[in-house]
Amino acid sequence: MARPLRIEWHEDEQTLYRLYKQEKDHQRHTRLHALWLVRQGRSVTAVAALVGVHRRTLQEWLAWYRQGGVAEVLAHRHGGHGGREGRLNAEQEAALVARAAAGEIRRIQDGVDWVRKTYDIVYSYWGMRHVFERLGLRKKVPRQTAPQASAQAQDAWKKGG
Repeated sequence: MARPLRIEWHEDEQTLYRLYKQEKDHQRHTRLHALWLVRQGRSVTAVAALVGVHRRTLQEWLAWYRQGGVAEVLAHRHGGHGGREGRLNAEQEAALVARAAAGEIRRIQDGVDWVRKTYDIVYSYWGMRHVFERLGLRKKVPRQTAPQASAQAQDAWKKGG
């Protein structure tokens, strides 16, 4: 038989329930849900099954709680640890955004070329694509038109003629 769970709780049940219900982030929501259920007196095995994690994972969360309370449990993040540090600093990113807003950088490859020429920083196409996503820049490449297309005929057609 397992020994009884001993935790010195810093929050009451209602506080944990309120935190659990208000949390929008999925990972944090699940952890708070588990803490609330354990606080109610349910077993670690039962709570782990209810929230969909392994028993050992829940035990780790409880160890974090013992170390620093809810703040410690929520401070840990699974995945998405930020990746590598960006090569461009804030000033260089602002210059890239300004150039894009002015229409000088219209494609991702334009961004790659400009950064290499201006700052001697090498980005791949996919690396610059992530920079574009993070900065909210969009690829602004117009659609190709056929060489024999007539702008006047298209305008007349759009007007119903």
